Amino acid sequence: MQLLCYNIFVKPLHRKKAITLYETRMRAGYVVKTVVFYMLATILWYMLAVLLPYTATVTVSAADNARLTREAFSASEAEINRDDSEKERALLMPTSESSFQRRLKLIEDAKSTIDCMIFTAYEQSFSYLYYTALFRAADRGAKVRIIVDGKMGSLSGKLDAMGKILSNHNNIELYYFNKVNIFDPAGLMVLMHDKVTIVDGHILIVGGVNMGTAAYLSNYDMEVMITNSGENGSVGQAAEYFRNMLKSGLVKRIKSKKSDISAKNKYEAEFNKYYAKSEFADKTIDYGTQGVAINKATFLSNPISTTKKSPILLQAVFNLMESSKNSIAVTPYIMLENDKKARLKRIAAKNDEVLIITNSLYNSRNVGYADYYNTREDYLSKNIAIWEYQAKNQLHAKLYSFDGRYSVIGSFNLDERSAHIDTESMIVIDSEDLTAQLNDYIRTQFIDNSLKVGSNNEYLPSDTVKKGDVPAKKKFLYTIYGALGVIRCLL
Repeated sequence: MQLLCYNIFVKPLHRKKAITLYETRMRAGYVVKTVVFYMLATILWYMLAVLLPYTATVTVSAADNARLTREAFSASEAEINRDDSEKERALLMPTSESSFQRRLKLIEDAKSTIDCMIFTAYEQSFSYLYYTALFRAADRGAKVRIIVDGKMGSLSGKLDAMGKILSNHNNIELYYFNKVNIFDPAGLMVLMHDKVTIVDGHILIVGGVNMGTAAYLSNYDMEVMITNSGENGSVGQAAEYFRNMLKSGLVKRIKSKKSDISAKNKYEAEFNKYYAKSEFADKTIDYGTQGVAINKATFLSNPISTTKKSPILLQAVFNLMESSKNSIAVTPYIMLENDKKARLKRIAAKNDEVLIITNSLYNSRNVGYADYYNTREDYLSKNIAIWEYQAKNQLHAKLYSFDGRYSVIGSFNLDERSAHIDTESMIVIDSEDLTAQLNDYIRTQFIDNSLKVGSNNEYLPSDTVKKGDVPAKKKFLYTIYGALGVIRCLL
């Protein structure tokens, strides 16, 4: 009887209690909280996997440093005494419609090969015109190779039809550098920031200019064209870098099975209409006589990898600055860690004066500027003079000048990303004539339109330059960006 009562009345209650406990633990709220917890943990782990590799200390080896000295960049007596006809030549190309048209002319004149490295191309008319010039060259029989950054430069969206035309052409090889790969977290940070063009094995354009109408008409930037060069000169050095990029395993060729012929015809019609009115359309250019004869040009680049890089280009700039009496740095913004700030001040103490020309908060459009905006006083010293550009269009050039003799032009910003993360390139030119031209451009374009920052971290008064009016919203946002350190995670 007792067993019967237990089975009928008590046992079902125990089972109901157990079921109730189980259902309570697995209710919807518990499941959601658990999933959210693991998602956040995964995101945090992935962010650490992205950022932690860049916390390691990486320096320049003794062997690399030996090729980054003033002596290494200087021409020998024999090189200086060569006839001008035997020397490489350099032509400064500050951004303008004229310099863009000169670039188109070079592509139109190309006979055998064109190699391009493009960080990003805006969906604007100049981009279509430039890419059209490339496929026109390929139509003529030139072999064209294009490497674009896989994150910032991919030919998608409005440029998709153009991308298919290029990647479908028998004489064009289109490559994407370091596309998004979730299995290489640290690699997500790495961009190909180079802007390099090599034509027919003896002409080189290098600088800081992206591709697009705004890049030439809304930014103040600089490229330099090197001519009368070849395999044994700076063009050969740049060509070797291009080949190493293709062999790195970080580029992927993009191929399209078809292209839109009507779009191709439309692009070419628009090109013909524009180019017919350009200043170089009917001109014959002797590229061996362009610009000024220079004593020596050295092409430099960062290592090609998706790991934290040895700061090759920063070391070259610091070495030249340390061995100079007068140094000039033009950079869109500055973002250096404390050890590099301290080194910059130590180096500046050996100079009579170091000029740093950068954007003001008024015209800067880069979130990376927030770090400099909030720490500007850290760069000020007795020997460092900071000038901030007040024009409406931003300064985008990356230029360096030393003792009126050495010019440095390229894609290298004075920041941690350019030093350690991205691929970058620049050219060091030993030439008093070219450096005089560069210094004149820096003075008339930038310094004459800038305000000097005083020792109290405020602008010194000027009778000729007006301080740009910064909206309160922009001041607030850039203060917050800097205070939170957001840009150090993003850049």
